[in-house]
Amino acid sequence: MVSMLTRIRRQIKRVIEPLAKTLAQLKVSANFITMLGLIFAIVYYFEIMRSNTTLGIIFLVFSALMDAIDGEVARVSKTVSPLGSFLDSTLDRIEDILYISAFIFLGFSSYLVAIAVGLSLTISYIRAKAESLGLKMEGRGIIERGERIIFVFVILLLYIIVSKQVSLYLFYLFMLLTAITVIQRFYAVYSLLRK
Repeated sequence: MVSMLTRIRRQIKRVIEPLAKTLAQLKVSANFITMLGLIFAIVYYFEIMRSNTTLGIIFLVFSALMDAIDGEVARVSKTVSPLGSFLDSTLDRIEDILYISAFIFLGFSSYLVAIAVGLSLTISYIRAKAESLGLKMEGRGIIERGERIIFVFVILLLYIIVSKQVSLYLFYLFMLLTAITVIQRFYAVYSLLRK
């Protein structure tokens, strides 16, 4: 089952592609964009830590945008490489840690935040390991990385606009869906490897 975000990504590729082509023509490397995404994620983390949640959200969006563009720039500029893939995957994990662990500064339980980080990383690990074994994992599970970033964005938005309590309820839902995705991916890989 292909996730909703995977389908949306395929549709918005038409929007990202012209921007990626422009950046490629300007000789902006995909690896630079990947690094920029990490820098924005670090700034996001520190802005949340400093209780500048609105500014934090802005940098979260910038970071996520870099993540959406870097691979397309590499493809358009024909600079896809093992190094780029390694950087992208590794820095994505660091960004995931920053995105979610910043919730501690909103007053969320550090234990629950640590579990959420662990679950998120486990989802990514299962995909990476499965794909290293030749299994396709895109679209497996109800909350892929893109959806998790959207959840982080909405949780922060609700924290500002509504209340901490409402954002906390959404965080609990985020944790539940993340745990379900771990189970879904584990089961999918287990089933495929047993055949």
